[in-house]
Amino acid sequence: MAEVYYSPFLVGASVLVAIMAAFTCLRLTSGLRNLTLARRKVRIAQASIALGGGIWSMHFIGMLAVTLPFVVTYDPLLTLSSMLLAILITGCGLLLLHFGERTNMRILLAGTLTGIGIAAMHYTGMAAISANCIVEYRPAGIALSVLISIAASTLAMWLAYSTRSLLRTAIGAVVLGLAVSAMHYVAMLGTTFTQATDLVAQPVPSLDPQVLAISVTLTAFVICGLFLLLAMPMEQPANPVPAEQTPAEAPDAGSVAPGRVRAPGLALSRAGTEAPPARNRIPYEKEGTVRFMTTDRILAIESDGHYTKIRTDDAALFCPWSLSRVEKSPPAEKFLKTHRRFLVNPAHINGLKKVGDQLFCYVGKATELEVPVSRARAKDLRNTLGV
Repeated sequence: MAEVYYSPFLVGASVLVAIMAAFTCLRLTSGLRNLTLARRKVRIAQASIALGGGIWSMHFIGMLAVTLPFVVTYDPLLTLSSMLLAILITGCGLLLLHFGERTNMRILLAGTLTGIGIAAMHYTGMAAISANCIVEYRPAGIALSVLISIAASTLAMWLAYSTRSLLRTAIGAVVLGLAVSAMHYVAMLGTTFTQATDLVAQPVPSLDPQVLAISVTLTAFVICGLFLLLAMPMEQPANPVPAEQTPAEAPDAGSVAPGRVRAPGLALSRAGTEAPPARNRIPYEKEGTVRFMTTDRILAIESDGHYTKIRTDDAALFCPWSLSRVEKSPPAEKFLKTHRRFLVNPAHINGLKKVGDQLFCYVGKATELEVPVSRARAKDLRNTLGV
């Protein structure tokens, strides 16, 4: 049995790549319910490539971190197959989360699929080792590594998807990245490498393993960075009402600018009457079109990175405005800020609840939305509600 040594630098690089790939994947899949079906499929494909490719990159860098007393080569077909397997299985897990109602059972199934994908990629990649090396696995090591992979992946999915926020996404990414890394290195602890008796002459690698590992790391960073940039909208929606525009400056709802055709359903209500004034409406996107919602229908507005979500009794809709822009707009007078991430319509608040030092308010009828209330804003909320 050969002695195995690891390069601390490359081990650290492999863990960093796994976390970065996990964050890219979870960030790309944020807010997909507000996108068209075609755009949703593209995002999921990008996220699958980022996560599956990142898992494979982590494994490859982790293997380059290993120093053995003899030359090891890899079968190209099995090496490529291991990467494609990771992309395919993690993609299936993401499809479960983003097509259909997201439940705890779906999160469990998605985490299990992702964990299986990580383990399948690892052992397929290990099977690619060829010439001069006999690889053997301890059954306990296989069982423990697969269990860690599934459990940690499920926890990461639950953290990232139970409440979609940048902080929860980052925490979920760290957990998922550590899950990938832990699975790999626990599996390696249960693996033995023995030099084959029939030696085969192998060419000396033209690139130093550390140089190759750094190249893979930088490539993974560039690919994930490009995916994140492509996910950012390149232009503003066509017809949102400017936040600073007063009712006198806003275009008349019944008029149509020269050379333009009025989109049906935007200027007139379903009853055929004029739409509410611009100061009482907030834009949102649905099925590739910009629409407007009156403030009385909105339960709360939640920050989602550079954008926001409009929360109603039956939906969470993508709004192209940032929370700060909403606060500066005329409709903001209808809302009360309860937290740095939330604006709440006081007319829809049904109750208050205190858990330890944290205060929550409940809004909505169909499904009550639990909104945190910061200490600094608790007094204003109680005064507004008269309690």
